[in-house]
Amino acid sequence: MPTGFMADRYKGFKYLVEIDGVTRAAFGYCAGLSDAMRPIEFFIGDDEIDLRDVADPEHDHPVHIVLAEGIAFDDALYAWQRTAAEGHAERHDGEIVELDSRGHVRASYHFRGGWPCFYQGARGVGAGPALHIDTLELVYDDLSRN
Repeated sequence: MPTGFMADRYKGFKYLVEIDGVTRAAFGYCAGLSDAMRPIEFFIGDDEIDLRDVADPEHDHPVHIVLAEGIAFDDALYAWQRTAAEGHAERHDGEIVELDSRGHVRASYHFRGGWPCFYQGARGVGAGPALHIDTLELVYDDLSRN
């Protein structure tokens, strides 16, 4: 008899999102975890170039994590995004846990100073719009792999 099956709650999901130590959602897709370095802006064309954007490593550029095809376990993520959309972004620390096909932790990424800049909930039959998540985009200050 096989052992090590994932709990039914997380079946089909590869990424768990924890905010302040509480698991809030699970997602099937995630982009942006491998981008440990901040992006460098450059321009092609006749536009004027501000070399401070290119050469200044201290210049803050927003860094994003895009999570998709998910489900929320409560309405905390939706409330957090709604607060941010109203102009009062609350920054929280969190962790994204990557799971393998058997439900074992493959890697975990800790983000600091994160807040949601985009949230799109899907409407499902018999479920509230906050439970199914098409896309959640998080902006963060710092990302480290644990």
